[in-house]
Amino acid sequence: MTEEGNTGLIWEHRLALRLPRSPLMGAFLIAACFSAAYVSFQWFFEFPLDRVAFGVGLFSAWSLLLPRYLVAPLDPLQKGLEVSLTDRHETVVRALQLPRDAIALSRFAGAAGVLAFFGMLELILLFEGEDLVTPWIRLNDGSATLAVTLLGGWFAFRTGYIMFAGFWDTPGPQKSDIDLLNLESIYAFGRRGLRGTLVFFIILAIAGLLILPELGSGLWAVLPLFAASLGIGVLILLLPAREVRSLIQAVKREELARLEPLLRQARDDTLTGDASTQGQLSDLLAYKTQVESTPEWPFDSSTLWRFGLYLLIPVASMVGGALVERVVNMVLD
Repeated sequence: MTEEGNTGLIWEHRLALRLPRSPLMGAFLIAACFSAAYVSFQWFFEFPLDRVAFGVGLFSAWSLLLPRYLVAPLDPLQKGLEVSLTDRHETVVRALQLPRDAIALSRFAGAAGVLAFFGMLELILLFEGEDLVTPWIRLNDGSATLAVTLLGGWFAFRTGYIMFAGFWDTPGPQKSDIDLLNLESIYAFGRRGLRGTLVFFIILAIAGLLILPELGSGLWAVLPLFAASLGIGVLILLLPAREVRSLIQAVKREELARLEPLLRQARDDTLTGDASTQGQLSDLLAYKTQVESTPEWPFDSSTLWRFGLYLLIPVASMVGGALVERVVNMVLD
């Protein structure tokens, strides 16, 4: 907490900071603890195990460790500075501090996530032709799965709010770095989101193999999952590039404003037949067209291609899981 107490850590971040420094080891530890608690609960009440619960547990582990993973570029070692482990830890702690009003708003986002996941579960029960009320009011083999799914909704929406609000943004370029005729130098900032999307799609693919067979292989089971994964993946890709896009837009507005008097002067000279300015108007118009058509998102074709390939990871998992489940059912039948 800062000296005036205007910032602090939410409980998810406090937990993440107490886990092993490697995000992979931390996620493994959370997933293992969750699995042990779930198995113990099912064993105590003699309920069968549900693969969905393990998938949701894996998603929760990813959500808890995602903040530390995203703020890793803020580590001074990224700039070639040798610092102690304690200093690196303090860097991450400072990066995860949130304003008090943002913490309050994040709670509303988490509550909205719980309601959204509740609605999604109700839709799934509706499409599967099952009772919409009994699973919530009577202890059964899916009670633990329903509970952890709602907790997953809290993690997803609260983490999404903090990401979208830009509290984990890393320093980006300045206006002076923007060259509208050559944006290659800032494409690296657009590729920052690929790091997060790759992790998300891999975790989603693993979780999909555990969750999809339980939900079924029908269109109503696959389509919502695909739409949700695509939306979250696009959001993760775009978040780090928002600031760069705003800079490009500002530079374009300034450049177009600077061109206006030059275009009017060139137009007047052309209309008066001044031979010394012949061709200047057409050059300025061509440059204006070039500026207006400059893309505002700092993505090159390789970034978009890589995102498309990453998207195939969960798609292949969903399709593969559905096909395997169908083959197994055919063999058993």
